[in-house]
This record gives sequence, structure tokens and C-alpha cells, in this order.
Amino acid sequence: MSYDQHAHPARCCCCAHSATRAAAEEREPFRLADLADIPRTQWIGGGIMLLVIVALIVVRHT
Repeated sequence: MSYDQHAHPARCCCCAHSATRAAAEEREPFRLADLADIPRTQWIGGGIMLLVIVALIVVRHT
């Protein structure tokens, strides 16, 4: 039998593994509400890094 035509796919280890992997790969879509889960310290650190990058770009182009 071919890979897709097993008589009992629940008992077949390769079919069970592919079903588990497919379920694990299915992710929830990104939502803006997910940003609330990011700690405040990471927001502050990211903001500082962004300001440093922008300042370096401005200095280089002047």
C-alpha cells in the first residue's frame, strides 16, 4: 500500500507522526493583543536600541 492508503492510519507510526507534526505546525494568527504579553523591560530595551540605530544613521548621513 502507498503512504496515503493505509488500512488503519491510526495504528501506523508514520501516519500518526505526520498527524502530530501537522497539528504542531498549525499556529494561531498574530494579533495586536499579543503585544501586551511582552514585558515592559523588553519594550524599553527595544526602544533604546531603535533610538541608537536611528541616531547612528542620522550622524552618518550628516
